[in-house]
Amino acid sequence: MSKVIVFRAQGSTLEKLPVEAKTLDEATLRTHHGVYTVIRTYPGVKVVRMAQHFQRLGESARLLGEPFHLEEDWTRTMLRRAVEASGFELVRARLTVPFGAPDELILALESFTPPAPELYERGVRVGLVEGRRESPLAKDSHFIEWRETMMADQPPGIFEVIMYDRDGLISEGVGSNFYAVIDGKVRTARDGMLEGIARSILLDVVALVAPIELRRIQVDELPTASEAMLTSASRSVIPVIQVGEVVIGDGKPGPIASALKARYDHRLERELEPL
Repeated sequence: MSKVIVFRAQGSTLEKLPVEAKTLDEATLRTHHGVYTVIRTYPGVKVVRMAQHFQRLGESARLLGEPFHLEEDWTRTMLRRAVEASGFELVRARLTVPFGAPDELILALESFTPPAPELYERGVRVGLVEGRRESPLAKDSHFIEWRETMMADQPPGIFEVIMYDRDGLISEGVGSNFYAVIDGKVRTARDGMLEGIARSILLDVVALVAPIELRRIQVDELPTASEAMLTSASRSVIPVIQVGEVVIGDGKPGPIASALKARYDHRLERELEPL
């Protein structure tokens, strides 16, 4: 049974498409490729940094040499209409501007349940693969096909996959940004990766918790990390207890990840805005 509802918006029209899909990725692969962003809603149909999400859509199109004709107010309106039509209390939505159709918007919506507290209390294990996005700064949905393959090749219990290049430098996760605490500093890549919305929130608050160093992490440095974590717009700050074969620290979430999550969640609460 389909768990995702897909709409097409054009002009003043919002139409439901006959797409059967159980995940947002599956819905995307069954509709149109394009530039995209993923947004979740909060109680009261509120969102965070919608303007930044919209700007990233336009910037992704520019980087890929694609036209982009949408306006932010129209995009907000169509997303709000789609959320209302879905009947879901909380929503995780992928907004895609199809290649070759710069005045259209595909909205795939799924009912969203926030992660269980155990995810943050126990931490997650992530895989490690060599790879990268063709255009690291652009959200191109063709990447989803490669991501699906990478995740399918991982053993059970792997939450995410972290990518590194031929020089052993870690860039990001296939659906998140990655950080490690090394010598008391929170390290994350400065460039060569997609700058997530959640990452921008974390960078706004990290100095309240620990020094930040914008420099990529070498795979060989992972054994020296005392903590590691991911950020994603849907799941906040997630502690990482193992990367590939490397156990991080003592194999338990650490105090910096916990403090960063608290600061992140507080900032997010302050920035909630009506859709």
